[in-house]
Amino acid sequence: NTAGELLDAAIPKVAIVKDGNYLADDHNVDVDREVDLLALLDANLRTAPLAGFVVEGLSPYGTSTSNARHLLMQRAVHSGMPVVRVGRGNNEGFTPGVDRFIGGRNLTSTKARILLMACLMRFGALPPAADPLRPTAGELAAILLKLVQYQAVFDTH
Repeated sequence: NTAGELLDAAIPKVAIVKDGNYLADDHNVDVDREVDLLALLDANLRTAPLAGFVVEGLSPYGTSTSNARHLLMQRAVHSGMPVVRVGRGNNEGFTPGVDRFIGGRNLTSTKARILLMACLMRFGALPPAADPLRPTAGELAAILLKLVQYQAVFDTH
């Protein structure tokens, strides 16, 4: 603002999402059961113009054991929120970027959160798809192009 203070809307909201299972709870892919992620997505869309997620998944690749939660994180990306994947604990490997997710390499989830916040302040939000459940080829291309900037930062930290 004019007083040189940082506006609340300019501070990114980045949540760390942890999956602690070694196997999926069940084989049904029902995103409606993932009420915590649905609430975070909704709150971010309503109140946080700069938002993202860090998924702390299985080590070392940061994968989630839940297909429903994976799909919701893809929806977040399609809604303009970048998602970083990291392995949990003392990650003794490098989590690569996969599909529409940023690879957090060997960062802990808390370090990846801080770096994602800095990237959001520098690069801004991802371009959102008109329909996050069905992004067009052009919308996906725009998202992937912007994610290259994010991944370049994560590759050097």
